[in-house]
This record gives sequence, C-alpha cells and structure tokens, in this order.
Amino acid sequence: MHPERTVKKNRRANPRRAPKSSTRVTCRRGTLGLGPNLALSLLDVSETGARLLVKEPLATGQEIELGLLAPGALRESTLPALVVWTLETADGAHCAGVQFQKRLSYAALLALGRLPGA
Repeated sequence: MHPERTVKKNRRANPRRAPKSSTRVTCRRGTLGLGPNLALSLLDVSETGARLLVKEPLATGQEIELGLLAPGALRESTLPALVVWTLETADGAHCAGVQFQKRLSYAALLALGRLPGA
C-alpha cells in the first residue's frame, strides 16, 4: 500500500507569476526614490506583492519603493511597498518578499509576468 499523496494547493488570493525575461526592477529604501538601487533581480510578481533578490539586507516592516519596467514600456511603474520577510541566500545576497501598498493593475501584471504554464 502506498500512503496517500497530498497535493498542496496554492491558497494565495493572488497567484505569483514569473517575470518576463526582459522585465526590469529597481528597489530603493524609503518611498522617495532616493538612494542606491538594491535590486539584483525580480523572482516573481503578483497583484499584491513581489519576491526579489537584493544586494543588502532589508528589515521586516521597512518601507521601500519598487520600480517595475515591463518589456517595451517607456516608463516604469513605481510602487511603495513593505518588506514582509527576508532571508540571506548562500551567495550572500538577500531574498525579500514585499507587499505593495497599492494593488498592481491586472494590465500591468500581464505586461510584467508570464502566464501560468507558459
């Protein structure tokens, strides 16, 4: 007899999407758009948040400004966000989960992320 396999369901209200290969991201401390860009890469994005790699550690609860530039777009979308969690990666970078203070529009999400299964 085989034990029953449980299938983990994605219980997120807003599923994550992998970014399109030419999507660009910037991350700056605070919400004024000042300071160095800490972003290394965008790992995934949803209507309510994102997961990204950054050069320096960010504190949980810290306000940041995230800039997202979709492929073919002329202007980046800037979104204030809160850091929800962080962890250090094996290579010394830091992975951070952020929650947008204002939802990303569905049209912007389509421009930034790949469709599931694509």
